[in-house]
Amino acid sequence: MSRSNLLTRIILSVVIIMLAGIVASADTIKLKDGTILKGKVVSYGQRKFTIVVYIGGNSSQYVIPVEDVESVEFEAGETGGVQKSAAEPQAQPAAVNPPVAEAVPETRPVREREPVAKPPVGEDEGSGSVIAEKTVSVAAGADWTSTDIRVQRGQKVVINAAGEVDLGDNQRSGPEGINSNDTRKLLPNRPTGALIAVVGDDNDDFIFIGASTEFVAPHNGILFLSVNEGNLKDNNGAFVAKVKVLSPR
Repeated sequence: MSRSNLLTRIILSVVIIMLAGIVASADTIKLKDGTILKGKVVSYGQRKFTIVVYIGGNSSQYVIPVEDVESVEFEAGETGGVQKSAAEPQAQPAAVNPPVAEAVPETRPVREREPVAKPPVGEDEGSGSVIAEKTVSVAAGADWTSTDIRVQRGQKVVINAAGEVDLGDNQRSGPEGINSNDTRKLLPNRPTGALIAVVGDDNDDFIFIGASTEFVAPHNGILFLSVNEGNLKDNNGAFVAKVKVLSPR
């Protein structure tokens, strides 16, 4: 039996147990990039896991391709605490939970990098179902604010923002930005003080958001938001951004 078929049989066996009413309430999926998601695995199909993660009073649903998964561990007492490894499909003994790196990395992209072109905008919001939704306060004085939402490449992100921030020097701006000379801002051809975004913490594919926009995620990673200005130290206030992530069509 091939390694791929063996992996598929093991995963399907786990799914059958889950569908029999033994769904874990504190499952753990460890990704190959080091991210660990703790929550509730609700389904597996077409070689993809679906896990619901609870952050504070909000919940986010993630669809994870099996190719990105290093291991899956279910809560002891539900499926016996057995960990299934995507890299080593043979059965594993009961495992002690590994040290959990935060599901949402606090690292941020380097602001001084040269920006690149904005990724293409997707179709209207009705082209996919909402898999994550959250309202985020984006502090004008912070380099990057994590939305705590991990998006997958190809998913559509819809953001609507409101509010007004103080940029210092008697300048105020809404999320659409203002016309002000700033040679250090990340998107030099976009208004100063406007809301911008980036997916992941290791690239400079900065995306102009403004008051409202939608775009297709160019990478897998955490969605970050910030203000398009070179000097953030004298800023005050925050934008309120409503973020929706839609499944690919």
